[in-house]
Amino acid sequence: MSTMQAKTTVFLILLLSGLFSSPLFSQQTWSLQDCIDHAIQHNIELRLQRLNEQDTEFSVEQSYANFLPSLNASFSQGYSFGRSVDPFTNEFSTERIMRQNSGATSSVVLFAGFQNVNYLRYNLLRNTAFRYDTEKLQNEIILTIGAAFMQVMYSEDFVETAEQQVEVISQQLERTRALFEGGTLPRGSVLEIEARLAEEELNLITARNNLRMAYIELIQLLDLDPADEFIIERPDTQVDEQFVILDAESVFEKAMQVQPAIMAANSRIMMAEKQIEIDRGRRSPVLSLNADLGTGFSEAAMQFAGREELGPMQIGYLEDNTPVFTDGFNNIMEIKPYRDQIRDNFYQYVGLSLRIPIFNRWEVRTRIQHSRVDLLRARDQFELTRNNLNKAIQQAHADAQAAYQKYEATIKSLDAFNESFHYTRQRFDLGMVSSVEFNESQTRLARAEREALQAKYDYIFKVKIMEFYMGEGFRL
Repeated sequence: MSTMQAKTTVFLILLLSGLFSSPLFSQQTWSLQDCIDHAIQHNIELRLQRLNEQDTEFSVEQSYANFLPSLNASFSQGYSFGRSVDPFTNEFSTERIMRQNSGATSSVVLFAGFQNVNYLRYNLLRNTAFRYDTEKLQNEIILTIGAAFMQVMYSEDFVETAEQQVEVISQQLERTRALFEGGTLPRGSVLEIEARLAEEELNLITARNNLRMAYIELIQLLDLDPADEFIIERPDTQVDEQFVILDAESVFEKAMQVQPAIMAANSRIMMAEKQIEIDRGRRSPVLSLNADLGTGFSEAAMQFAGREELGPMQIGYLEDNTPVFTDGFNNIMEIKPYRDQIRDNFYQYVGLSLRIPIFNRWEVRTRIQHSRVDLLRARDQFELTRNNLNKAIQQAHADAQAAYQKYEATIKSLDAFNESFHYTRQRFDLGMVSSVEFNESQTRLARAEREALQAKYDYIFKVKIMEFYMGEGFRL
């Protein structure tokens, strides 16, 4: 191999490597599941809801911690002036005295009308309700993404149909011009076909604009940069025997078991019931076990440090006026050492306390009344949610049936108009029908194709909504 051939081979290898590593071959396509996963992970509203759910988890942790004893330590230091009683010596003092106190206290509730138990159950139910709220919002996002994804698919098919119509009319225009040049058709037929072609080209421009807007809507729902490349991965959306419309009652029964809105409403009923039990527990006596320990230091605490000899001191007289003397001395006192005071002043306490509620200005009674109203409100909210779900499923079932009937009718109409158009085109090529009749036939065919395309996606979407209510997700 010559040097020139070797250089050429290397150049071709580098060129092909560059092509296959370019964005044209590496661009990412987005499936419906990719879009759903991205929206669930990055949707801001859903992130805010997850934060609310996380708050309820902290409340659950606190409910478990309420069963543990409390433990607190304290330390204080201060100075007293003027006449005061020293707590460690129980003596009056008028001097400035520095004091220190340190200690620890602990307490645990032994019985309080099962308030802690019910409070734990309440927060567990609250966490469950918020988790279902998160799932509900997630379902709404999935349904919105699914609708936008299908709108892109429909717009792409609509563009393809419009391009086919332009291609058909362009081919027919060429044949019409040939027939006109051969003297078979008048010039007016050519002008009619040209006008029809212009109309279909305008429809194609509109279809492409609608496709662009559908992509923009989906991109905005995903919070993506519109400047980035974005192409969907189209699944197979053929209507087959798998698209079965179940009866509304079966769908409703299944939805009652899986729909998070129903689960959240039911959890809030149980929350309200637990709140009543919590408030009733406030009427119960509270029995607590308490323990304290502490110690302290005071500058007023003195101890004997020694004796100072003062020599002979007269202390009185005898009967004969003879003076009486004794050895004089002064006791030397000093502040008791810090370590000794801490040891000697150390104390411990263990005891039970019982608090019996007798009258608290009807506070507990009012709380119970409010909780009962909340329970009634939660039950009504559950019924409202249940009724709304039933109405939505009934409407979705009716829409699905109507969409199926419309789909069947448009398919039959499309077949008929397609056969009619081919027959009219053959007769037009032979000069047996006018260009006006040909355009009318082609217009009816184009309208039938668009209606069939719209009916197809409308029917698929309505069936997917029914499946979505049954908890099967949104899959194409």
